[in-house]
Amino acid sequence: MATIRSIAKQANVSIATVSKVLNGKTGVKEETRQLILNVAQELNYRPNLNARSLKAGIARTIGILAEDLTVFNTPEIIDGIAVGCDRVGYHYILANLRLFKRFGHRMPDPATHAALIREALDTLLSKQVAGVIYIGSHSHQVPLLAEYNELPFVCAYCTCDTLPSVVYDDETASYDLTERLLQNGADRIGMITGPVDSLHSMSRGRGLMRALYDHRVPYNPALTLTGDWERDSGYRLAAQLLDAGVNAIYAQNDNMAMGVLDCCSARGVAVGRELQLVGFDNRDICQVCRPRLSTVALPLFEIGQTAAGHILKLISEGEPPALLTKLPCTFIERESTIRKEG
Repeated sequence: MATIRSIAKQANVSIATVSKVLNGKTGVKEETRQLILNVAQELNYRPNLNARSLKAGIARTIGILAEDLTVFNTPEIIDGIAVGCDRVGYHYILANLRLFKRFGHRMPDPATHAALIREALDTLLSKQVAGVIYIGSHSHQVPLLAEYNELPFVCAYCTCDTLPSVVYDDETASYDLTERLLQNGADRIGMITGPVDSLHSMSRGRGLMRALYDHRVPYNPALTLTGDWERDSGYRLAAQLLDAGVNAIYAQNDNMAMGVLDCCSARGVAVGRELQLVGFDNRDICQVCRPRLSTVALPLFEIGQTAAGHILKLISEGEPPALLTKLPCTFIERESTIRKEG
């Protein structure tokens, strides 16, 4: 079956140019437009290939390309996109790269990643979507997407230097939660980070260090330990921090914070009284563990809505919004940081 990529290859033009022509968009020379239509007919390209749709250019569908639907952040972002589309009568088509299921926390090599993206985008563009939103499974840079900057294209929960991107401000959130720990009386704060090459680890670490500096509390690098986002690393590293005499632990995600809780329970340390503990992400488990975990809620729904607004603006006006939009997080204080009297 012919694809947009095969049309682009035979016509010696870009995928974006083919998509514009098949969606009836302007900005393509008439000679090029006719060439693409002729090639499409020769290759028996079928999806929505009729004169009415080509001339009208009224496609009201966007494509959503998710790195992995099973990662906790993705469903809420999609829900935000859906609401944004529903309000203006747009539909969406969803494609899933399954990167986490296939490769775990490590991203695939660039060639493999690029091939997966191209295959999925071929499918979406063949359905004549008017634009695409790419949802990252974590906040990382995806330079491969720069190839598609001729299309209405927005990144959500990840970034590309040449495309509008919507993320959240975890550095400021980290600053705020560290400040709260200091206000609660903590003066030796241990931190369990994610992997050292993670943008989350770096930005959350910067937030903690800025807060300590602003409150004239010395930063002790010996109290920052590197985890892997998993519960077992939280358990293992919590033991080292407790031995070092910390009175607060900031685990950079809730999974690792659960490991800290496990370690404290095994050692008889009363979290919320003898030790303050905070996590990050506001996963469901935060409200059912005991004590309930103080954490940071991510604006996932808002990221989806904002990304939808950006893509619809690009489609309707052709004007790109700001290249980078950072949305605020919310610190949620629960029993793991509230000091109880008596």
